[in-house]
Amino acid sequence: MEKIKVSLDSESCWAKPSNAKAAQISNRIGGFVEEINPTPKDIRALAEKISIDGQTFCPATFKDGIRNQAHFEQQQFIALDFDSKTPDTTITLEDARARAERYGLRPVFAYDTLTSKNHNKFRIVFLNNAPMGHRIVAEAVQLALGKIFPEADPLCYKDVSKMYFGGKELTYFDERLSTIDVESVFRSMTRYLKESTPKHYKERLAHFSSQTGISLNESGLLDVTISYDPTESSGATQTSQNGEISPSAIIMRSSIKGDGEKSPKSYIIGLKGSTSNPSVGRTASNSPTDKKIVKNHKKYRSSDMKKIAQSCRLFREFRDGTRDMVHDELFGLSLSLIQVENGPQIFRKIQEEHPEFYDRERRSRWSHAIEYNADSKYKPQDCDKFCPYADKCKHGKNILTTAKPKRNLIEKITGYQEGFCSLEEMQDDVYNAILRAYHAEDTKVHVIKAGVGSGKSYSYLKIMSENPDSCFLVSTPTNLLKDEVGDRAVDDELEVLKTPSLDQIADELPRKVWNYIRRLRKTGRHSEVHPYIQQVLKNEDIPCLREYMEKREKLKHFTGSIITTHRYLMNMDRKRLSNFVCIIDEDILFKSIISNQEAITVSELKKLRKETANVLLAQKIDKLLKRAKTQSLISVEGFDPDDIGSDDDIPFDVASFCQAEKIMFREKSKNPEDKNLKEDMFCFIKPAIFFENMKYIVVSATADEKIYRQYFGAERVDFYECKQAKYDGRLLQYPGKSMSRSCINNNKGIVQKLMWKFGMKASHVITFMKENIGHLHFGNTEGSNSLEGEDILVVGTPYHAPFLYKLVAFTLGMDFDEDEEMESQIIEHNGYRFQINTFKNENLRAVQLWMIESELEQAVGRARLLRNSCTVHLFARFPLRQSEIVEDFDYKD
Repeated sequence: MEKIKVSLDSESCWAKPSNAKAAQISNRIGGFVEEINPTPKDIRALAEKISIDGQTFCPATFKDGIRNQAHFEQQQFIALDFDSKTPDTTITLEDARARAERYGLRPVFAYDTLTSKNHNKFRIVFLNNAPMGHRIVAEAVQLALGKIFPEADPLCYKDVSKMYFGGKELTYFDERLSTIDVESVFRSMTRYLKESTPKHYKERLAHFSSQTGISLNESGLLDVTISYDPTESSGATQTSQNGEISPSAIIMRSSIKGDGEKSPKSYIIGLKGSTSNPSVGRTASNSPTDKKIVKNHKKYRSSDMKKIAQSCRLFREFRDGTRDMVHDELFGLSLSLIQVENGPQIFRKIQEEHPEFYDRERRSRWSHAIEYNADSKYKPQDCDKFCPYADKCKHGKNILTTAKPKRNLIEKITGYQEGFCSLEEMQDDVYNAILRAYHAEDTKVHVIKAGVGSGKSYSYLKIMSENPDSCFLVSTPTNLLKDEVGDRAVDDELEVLKTPSLDQIADELPRKVWNYIRRLRKTGRHSEVHPYIQQVLKNEDIPCLREYMEKREKLKHFTGSIITTHRYLMNMDRKRLSNFVCIIDEDILFKSIISNQEAITVSELKKLRKETANVLLAQKIDKLLKRAKTQSLISVEGFDPDDIGSDDDIPFDVASFCQAEKIMFREKSKNPEDKNLKEDMFCFIKPAIFFENMKYIVVSATADEKIYRQYFGAERVDFYECKQAKYDGRLLQYPGKSMSRSCINNNKGIVQKLMWKFGMKASHVITFMKENIGHLHFGNTEGSNSLEGEDILVVGTPYHAPFLYKLVAFTLGMDFDEDEEMESQIIEHNGYRFQINTFKNENLRAVQLWMIESELEQAVGRARLLRNSCTVHLFARFPLRQSEIVEDFDYKD
């Protein structure tokens, strides 16, 4: 806590000052500011200066040393003056303290005034838990205390600049340094008004609202809420200190932790003419008669109390009465219980069962607090803000989400902190990581994980320019990215060539020629493509095809660096590749290995068995068909396919089938929900060649360490995760709907509705390809900079069929039960706790999370949030790093 500031005159008075003397004190006291450490010793010393040494004080401090309301700066002490001038204002210090205790507002000290006789005139002083830097708040708190203590002199709670003469005896000091706060003062005043005038207390609250400018909520109570999340106040504009009321809200942050409280809190104070912060969960109102929205029942039922007891140790201790609870523990428990049907009654009943801790007065105070908090629609409090066991037990955001998680649950893990650095530091880290890999004298696979937009291509192009004697081969997942990197290399005056691509001239080729080339590729007969092209060019002049072959011939004799694609890299021979430092841009396992799948029907395989003359191929087919009778995941030996011949009638890649060693059998009768499975089928991922004695440098935003170590071998992989910088833009995530393919199908037109709601053009939307919206979709987002710095809409959680996750895990050699089914579970990932349909097996789950996250990260990355202050609206139920979760989004609007 920071030092407490108060205006304190330097001279002592042993009797009440004359008018002239009082005027002198008044003129100078604003310039005497005392700063006190928030310790019992230092505050007692202040109390003695006032109460024994007779020094005049003013609880507030003032700008420019001018003591008046217009120059108000801040105030943390609040004083009430009792002078017993009339029978109605007569009260003893003991009665005043008892009333304060009854309403949970303990003063920090009290003293007899200079004119007191037999203790009939005294002052009590309260200490707020934070300096009130807004005059509106200070005046309202003083007035609220005046309502609770009508015997006090009205001048003391109507003027924040009032000064108080010293006294002659310190009659009370609280060594515990009890504090009050804005919310508890207004709550206590509400209780006092309700008990003193039960039929008219709402009218009196409305009058108080008119006097102070503090708005009322929909229940007719003062619009003050507690928040432990600083982001909740981000939309509120703080009111100017001159006291002018503006249609906004005041944010006050506590500088003192409460009894048992684990972290300081903020108070959001609504002002008349404003609406409460939406994150508080209710709308402000200036009339107690506003129509309320009544629900038939609460979201959490009485039956959920059993789950709460099972999951929450603190609640069990409260229920069983194993110890007394401090205020903030009880407050945190109560805010969860008021969300449950009969929760308030259960809270009261538990306190009644343990009178050793909760006497009648204490129960009465908590009974009112629960009713007040329920009417104010307070949200549950985060466990880590009040629970002493938050660091010891596994829990969600609060008691309720721990006991009964929502279907669309996504919440931050308690205590999880992401470390961020500057953009410059991040880019230097990426550069240095690639440089270390370049200089490493080994044949490892160096995997460098760096976020989208972190300067990966900038870094390796810089290294290429700094090392002109080395030949580099940079491979990218798409021709689009290949061209972008190649053009940047040329701009940097690097000697590079881009590999030509048949796909980029496909529209210029005769349909018959292109279709046959595609067939050769599909069936794995890549070595036949260029002989076929040469034969075509002998019979027909096709300029684009001839130019393509000329570029290929030039490439054979080129001695500089090459920019190419993953596909080209996978088809290079060892001798040619050994001339280069191989840099792989993007996650080649995700983009080019596991996506390269083959599916062969049983009937196609039987036909091949009948026609083939290759003994090894026939034997492999026989083994496969036999094992498929009892297995779904089948391991078979691969062999060299060079002598299997070729056949235009075979519709699949026979060569890859020969090499494949991990094959999945999918039986139609066991997968009736899969409409794409027309008959029994064998599936496998086409084998890829990475040479053992070659060094590869992979730079990717989505590479997963476990996956890479499993694929290449743990010892061969050198994995480095680069530093992260905080987004300049915002990633807003809406988890209300799963946004799977089936969800979008069942909510016809939902993508178009979201486009309309956010004002997005089709070009700024990324979703599933079948939606036919925009030019980007899941699966083809890498390398596109067309949306850099733009607000974009990403809709969809790119789940895959469970069999694919198993196929990938099987191919990687992971252990798992092939019969395991996916089920809804609460898991933790990326610093979030969320519910997802997934596997219990950690290997299968790792594959699934990697595949989903890779697609989403690439889609979101098109906006380049690291370097642009734009916004991505992500509708998916899978949390990404740095996402801001938006709850209660209205999909019907």
